[in-house]
Amino acid sequence: MKSLKVYHFLRLQLNILFVGFIIFTSVHNNDKNLPVVFILLYNIMLFVPAWINNFRLLPNFRSTKKITHYLISVITVFLISVIITGYYVQWLYLQFNTNELSDFTSLAATSSAPATLEKYQSYFDVYPGIIITMVVMAMGYSLQEYVVKIKRNEQIQAQQRIAELGLLKSQISPHFLFNVLNSLYALSLKMSKETPDVILKLSDILRYSLFESQPKEISITNEIHILNTYIDIERLRMPANAQISFHHTEVTDSVKMAPMLLLPLVENAFKHGTDSTIGVSYIHITLSCNDNSLVFTCTNNFKETATKDFGGIGIENIQKRLQLLYPSRHVFKIKKDKNTFSATLEIKL
Repeated sequence: MKSLKVYHFLRLQLNILFVGFIIFTSVHNNDKNLPVVFILLYNIMLFVPAWINNFRLLPNFRSTKKITHYLISVITVFLISVIITGYYVQWLYLQFNTNELSDFTSLAATSSAPATLEKYQSYFDVYPGIIITMVVMAMGYSLQEYVVKIKRNEQIQAQQRIAELGLLKSQISPHFLFNVLNSLYALSLKMSKETPDVILKLSDILRYSLFESQPKEISITNEIHILNTYIDIERLRMPANAQISFHHTEVTDSVKMAPMLLLPLVENAFKHGTDSTIGVSYIHITLSCNDNSLVFTCTNNFKETATKDFGGIGIENIQKRLQLLYPSRHVFKIKKDKNTFSATLEIKL
């Protein structure tokens, strides 16, 4: 909420500038060389009820929503201010032999007293200026609070997005970890000499998911490395005749993207495209990118069954993360034919 504290400070500065402007113009227009101290005091007295309203009554009303209590308080403050300021102006008129309010302030809006109340003209002179300052500053307060509310909501939404992204990433890691452990278990049963290498690669994936994926964006080359590592592990449990390809072009370290975004697509392809009854299984992956855009495609064949459920948590998480990370900057298409499943992701970086 640091930015909101800065905004409240700026709001205070604007109030000071507004008051300073009125006081400066009042002093500057002092054609009769009246003592400045009396002019300053009168203009400050004009703003006192507005300050009480802005810094005490309005905030209290926003928290309690008691309109009757607020109106009574505002009217009471207004009447007390009119009485005190009117008495002070009456003294100024007598002290400096004038009846012109413009001699003391640039907010010289006045009202004529009825004939029966002419001796109280000074009170009718001051109340329009008090009303003006209270209304103008109350309008400014309302506008400023509206802007603060918008900024606060934006910060809350941003925090919610961060929390949701963290939850989605925590769901992704156990998902692919479960599949990798299955592969490792199969190798251990066969007492394969490749088991230590798989454990090392698994360690690499865990390190990436726990530490290197924490930043909001990482180099695309890091994401490619983890995809290659995962593919190497999954190759071990693929049929000998399976066709697996991963082609990436126009890739440079300067290209940045959200971490752990492509892996679920590859994972999904291995999950559904390695059925031994398919015949010749294939998984074709392509990636092309530059500083402005990224295009990723993953295609695999499969055998249609009544219980086959494509996508699952991995695809669902990708869709949610894309909505949070790249709103209006991505196109995610899933195409399912009779025996082919294809996922295409385009991101404007």
